[in-house]
Amino acid sequence: MAHPNEGSEAVDVSESLGDDGAVAAFADYLENEDEELPEDGEPEGDDPDGETDEGEEADEDEQEGDEPETAIEAPVSLNADEKAVFAQLPPEAQRAWAASEARRNSQVQDATTKAANAQRAAQSHAAEAHSKAKAVFATQLAEFASHLAPTPPDPMLARENPGEYIAQKAHYDAAKAQHDELVQQVGALGDEASQEIDQAFIQQRDRELLAIPEVANEETRTDFFDRAFGVAEALGYDRDILLRDGNATDFKALVAAHGWKDKAAKYDAIMAKQMQRVRNGKTAKPGAAQPKGSSTARALKDATTRLRKTGSDADAIAAFEAQGF
Repeated sequence: MAHPNEGSEAVDVSESLGDDGAVAAFADYLENEDEELPEDGEPEGDDPDGETDEGEEADEDEQEGDEPETAIEAPVSLNADEKAVFAQLPPEAQRAWAASEARRNSQVQDATTKAANAQRAAQSHAAEAHSKAKAVFATQLAEFASHLAPTPPDPMLARENPGEYIAQKAHYDAAKAQHDELVQQVGALGDEASQEIDQAFIQQRDRELLAIPEVANEETRTDFFDRAFGVAEALGYDRDILLRDGNATDFKALVAAHGWKDKAAKYDAIMAKQMQRVRNGKTAKPGAAQPKGSSTARALKDATTRLRKTGSDADAIAAFEAQGF
């Protein structure tokens, strides 16, 4: 902000200040002009004693006290009668009530969210337990049905008593048709139970995955799964099997392995360059002056030695810096 020069009544405002800067500079100029004293050492004005009229002070106090305070909007959770009472309260009481209402609403929202999550978890566990019980029942029913399989008539009976054979064969065919239908129903029950178990597993897996910040964020979700599937492919995992059977812990482990793999690749690149410098140094003649950058090579060697011992990110960064990245 520009200040007035002594003995001058004009303000030197730079064009780069703009309108706001010019106004601020002019206000500063006026303030400094009011503080200047005449040559005889007495302040200018009609009151030589520097006293202010009591009436003027009272007027100033009234003007300051008349400034209206910003109105506080009633919380939306209040009904019409409560909002009418809220409007009649002093500002301090309004602020206290509004803060209390906001805190109560937040607590209610948290409790509602926890209750909803608990209800979903209970329903999921109940559905999973029901599906598993259905699967067990289907297995037991299939075992029971296997003992109900009818026995076909003896083919030798067709020679001895063709009429009896035909009668027994007709009875067998009817019983066999009923048994086949029972086996088919039992198999359908088992398949249904298996599908329900798989669906419950996928839903639980998705909830656990969405609890991971990188998955919950749509901008980083694709990169998260790309890293996981990239490591899975490198390790020989089948993508479809991973999608079907992999849980949230498996995906987090694969992403962590990707980070280790990336760090290992960078470390290998650093060590390859270091070894190349070592090989180049061995070709120098004994007693020759050290090549340019030998201090950098020593710093890099120390950094990589620390990195091998600790494996920390800080030492990895130090190794990169020593390499000149």
